[in-house]
Amino acid sequence: MNRIDVDMGDLYAFVAVAEKLHFKAAAEELFISQPALSRRIEKLEGATGVRLLDRSSRRVALTESGRLFLQHAHSIIGELEAAVHGASDSMRQRAALVTVACVPSVVHNVLPRLLKTFAQQFPKTRVHIIDERGEEVLHSVVSAVADFGINFTGAQEADIDFTPIYGERYVLAARKDHRLARRKSLAWKDLVDETFISVSSRSSNRILLDHALAKLTTRPTVTYEVNHVTGALSMVVAGLGVAAVPALAMSKEEYPSLVGIPLTHPTVSRTLGIIVRKGSLLAPPAQALLDLLRREAKNGFAGGQAQG
Repeated sequence: MNRIDVDMGDLYAFVAVAEKLHFKAAAEELFISQPALSRRIEKLEGATGVRLLDRSSRRVALTESGRLFLQHAHSIIGELEAAVHGASDSMRQRAALVTVACVPSVVHNVLPRLLKTFAQQFPKTRVHIIDERGEEVLHSVVSAVADFGINFTGAQEADIDFTPIYGERYVLAARKDHRLARRKSLAWKDLVDETFISVSSRSSNRILLDHALAKLTTRPTVTYEVNHVTGALSMVVAGLGVAAVPALAMSKEEYPSLVGIPLTHPTVSRTLGIIVRKGSLLAPPAQALLDLLRREAKNGFAGGQAQG
C-alpha cells in the first residue's frame, strides 16, 4: 500500500476553503498566507488525483468530487478530534485518581492523617488504597494497578525502584494492665511463658520473624494464629495474650489500652520503602502524596505510634 502524503493541515485547509468559498477568508481563518493555502489545496488534489475546487479570479466552487471529499474530510477530522478529546479526558480522569498499594500498618496508622493534608491540596482527587500483604502490594505496583506502593519487599525486583524511607522495629503488644507492661524492653526469651498470638505462617511478617529467631534455643510458642496484624491486636486488646508486631501497627488512637515494648536479643526490624515501576512518571497528585509520605517518614511517622 502506497503512503498517502496528506496531513491534517491539508484537510483543515480544504474544509476552510470549501466552507468559505473564498481563499482570502479561509487563509485569515487559518492564520496562514494565501500562497501557503493554495499549496495545501494543490497538494491535496495531487494526493487524491482529482480536482476538488473550481476556482477563478472571481469565484471558488466545489466540484462533484470536492463535495464527496468534503464529507470524508469532516468525518476524518471529527474522528480525530474525538480521539484526542477522549485521550485527554482519560488522562484527566487518571490524574484525578491516585492508587496506592500499602501494607496495612501504614494504611491504618499513617495514611489517614496524611490524606487530610492531601485533600486540602487536591480536593477533587479520588484516592484508592490497596491495603494488602507485602506480596499483593508488590504485585499491584508491578502490574501497574497502583501508581506506587509502600512496602518492605521489592528491592529484589528488576522492574521496581525501591527507595528505603523508614526502619521499623518489632515490639511486643501488651495490655497496659499486663505484668510486663512497665518494662522498657524485653528479650524474646522473656516471652516463653506468655500466651503468644501470631500472624499466619504464610505472612511476610511471620516469615521475617521466624528467620530472625531461627537460632534461638528458647522462643515463645504460638497459641493463637490469625491472618492479619489487626486481628492479632484485637485479641491482645481482649486480653487473650501478647503479640509481636511492627511498631507502626501500634496506634495510640486506635489501641489506647495497649503499649508497645521494644524487643531485643535479637532486635528484629524491617525496612519500609517506596516502590515504583522503573521509568514511570507519576501524575502531580500521586507525586504530591508520595512526597507527603517521604516527609512523614523523615519525622519518624511519629503521629500515630504507641509508646512503651
